[in-house]
Order: sequence, then C-alpha cells, then structure tokens
Amino acid sequence: MKRFNQSNNNKKIAQLKTYLGFEYIKLKKDVNGLEFNVEHLLEYAKEIRYNICVARKVEDKSFVYNYFVEGSKLNLFLDAYFNGKIEGDIIDIDKLKPENLA
Repeated sequence: MKRFNQSNNNKKIAQLKTYLGFEYIKLKKDVNGLEFNVEHLLEYAKEIRYNICVARKVEDKSFVYNYFVEGSKLNLFLDAYFNGKIEGDIIDIDKLKPENLA
C-alpha cells in the first residue's frame, strides 16, 4: 500500500492524521487550487457505482458475490453489511466511473 509521505510535502497541502485508528488526510482545495463545492461532489457521487466483492462460505462451498452499488446508495449498502443483512467478508471495492465523467 502506498503511503502519504509527509517529508516530501513541502507545500503542506495536507497532513496525515489518525482518527478511530484510521489514517486520513483532509484536503482543503482540489488539484487546481480551488475550494471544494459540496453540491458538485454530491452530483459526482450520484454518477459513481461501486463493485463491492464479498466472499462468503455457505456450508462447504465458497462463493464470491459482486454487488453493484450506486454511489448514492453506498451508505445503505454499508449499513446493511454492518447490521448483518449482507454476510461475508469484503475482499475488494472498485469504483466504476461512467466514461463521460471527467
């Protein structure tokens, strides 16, 4: 896994932090130096789909379930997963962008 290297970040664009045991960076601006627009980000999220690959063992057989989840429903999927309605172990998550999306 490639890690964010603070020593090479001379412009101090972002700082690696930890919350609840997870590393993250908070970005204040995009790569063009513009502040983020929440409405545009939410519209972008609606166009995204995720392929969530879940491995599950049923009796003596192993299966892989590929769930195709709209970006706007990702929270619903994760809620169902963590509440035990979707069983198995998440082994991969791919973000699928439409071709016409920049």
